[in-house]
Amino acid sequence: AKYDALTQSLFLDMFGDIKSNSKKWNLKPFEYFVKFDTRMTSDFVKYANHPHIGIANIEKETGKLVNYKLISEENLSSGKYIFDESHIIYSKIRPNLNKVALPNFSGLCSADSYPLKVIKENSNRIFFAYVLRSDSFVDFILTHSTRTNIPKANKEQMKKYTSIAPPLDLQNQFAERIQLIETQKQQAQEALVKSEALFQGLLQQAFKGELT
Repeated sequence: AKYDALTQSLFLDMFGDIKSNSKKWNLKPFEYFVKFDTRMTSDFVKYANHPHIGIANIEKETGKLVNYKLISEENLSSGKYIFDESHIIYSKIRPNLNKVALPNFSGLCSADSYPLKVIKENSNRIFFAYVLRSDSFVDFILTHSTRTNIPKANKEQMKKYTSIAPPLDLQNQFAERIQLIETQKQQAQEALVKSEALFQGLLQQAFKGELT
């Protein structure tokens, strides 16, 4: 939790508040940063050994990819979008859940999401994922959603959003720091798992009277 809070603080420190544009960055339209890359396929034989990412496989807020399966393990029927390591996967259903993923592999994703291809000359993938997760973007989409029962983002709504556009080198610095934090976070999680396993082992020994 503290690592997650640190990333938010880092973004605020480097770029200020997005909503008020407290650091007075230039503003650019959505498609300055990313383009919609909605190439669809139903060739589930060709992609049999690739992961399938449904919106249920994207953890809210963090964007962590969980419990996904290979195409060959699922009974898919409708077309899916193609993605790879250069995309952001954005869940367009119930945008308040903030499901924004940064895959480090290629595969197919649900048509309930959008693969967004980052325009590298203008933006960093990690930076813009944080923009998409921001209150500014979420509030914008919810305000402009035409569906009240199950809010849904669509391309035309998203294209109307304007974002801060800090220099690319500053975006890259932010991304490098985030990757360091994520590495430390992963190490901390692994250490917690090992500690828990050690604790359970000691507990079993204690109940059996084997501790000396």
